[in-house]
Amino acid sequence: MNVGELASRLFGGAPGRGQSFLYGAEQRLAQRMARAAPAWIMPAHLSMIGAAGAVLAAAALVGCRSWPELVWLTPPAMLVNWYGLTTDLPLARLRGGELPGAGMAHHVSELFSHILLIVGYGFSPFLTLRAAAAILVCYLLFSSYAYIRAATRHVQQMAYIGLGVTEFRILLAFWPFAAIALGVPESQHDPLPAIDVAVIGLALVAVLGLFVKLFKDGRRIAASSAAATRSREE
Repeated sequence: MNVGELASRLFGGAPGRGQSFLYGAEQRLAQRMARAAPAWIMPAHLSMIGAAGAVLAAAALVGCRSWPELVWLTPPAMLVNWYGLTTDLPLARLRGGELPGAGMAHHVSELFSHILLIVGYGFSPFLTLRAAAAILVCYLLFSSYAYIRAATRHVQQMAYIGLGVTEFRILLAFWPFAAIALGVPESQHDPLPAIDVAVIGLALVAVLGLFVKLFKDGRRIAASSAAATRSREE
């Protein structure tokens, strides 16, 4: 496999596995949105629109410390983020564009968006810095695993236990309202807020699950390599 083929698999052409609950419906909607996109808009423009939505959402989250009404800006900003980063690759495929290039813009914008949003939550009234740091560590670990898996096994891990990028965006969009209902803003000055205990506990379980998956994948790769070696020797 040459570099171009690997890039195509990694950034646009790898078959998806572990699809999320919303994946099928979202892909059908993405195809319709791509066909409806104006002729002048390019996939890279959509990637930048998605990133801009994340910037707006993160600014609104941080601004909620001084202006609580900005919380209502978060869902529409996340909708812009979803639109841009859901439609860019389907538009590139529809127009026969260079998928590795479009995929690079997409994945860079997506990583930037999620990291910015998680950090923004850490400086918002809806999550503590400790909880945001735990979520960020988990996100980076799972993202790294997904890219390593795509490069070594040519499979994109789209989701885990049915939860993918879109479900994560929905959680980011509506968590402020859940946090208000749970009293998270009022508990941030506690020595050990309940939200920290819950998030850090879930993060530890998620990391343990990732290491179990890494161990299983390592055994499968070793078995496949051994079988390939025996086949060549025969």
